[in-house]
Amino acid sequence: MDNARKFVPVIIGGLVAVFVFWISRKMRKSNQANTERSTILEKAREAKLAKSILKKSEDEESTSNIES
Repeated sequence: MDNARKFVPVIIGGLVAVFVFWISRKMRKSNQANTERSTILEKAREAKLAKSILKKSEDEESTSNIES
C-alpha cells in the first residue's frame, strides 16, 4: 500500500500532462481552422468586389456605346 501511495502523484501528474497536451492540441487545430476560414472569406470578398467592378465597367461601356 505504501508503494501505491508513492506513485499516486506521478500518475495524477501524468494524467494532468496528457489532459493539458490534449486541450492545447484542440486549441491549435481550432485556431488553424479559424485562420483558414478567414482566408477563404477574404478571398470571397475580393472576388465579389472584383465582380462588381467588372460589372460596373461593363455598364459604363454599354452606356457610352449607346450614346455614340
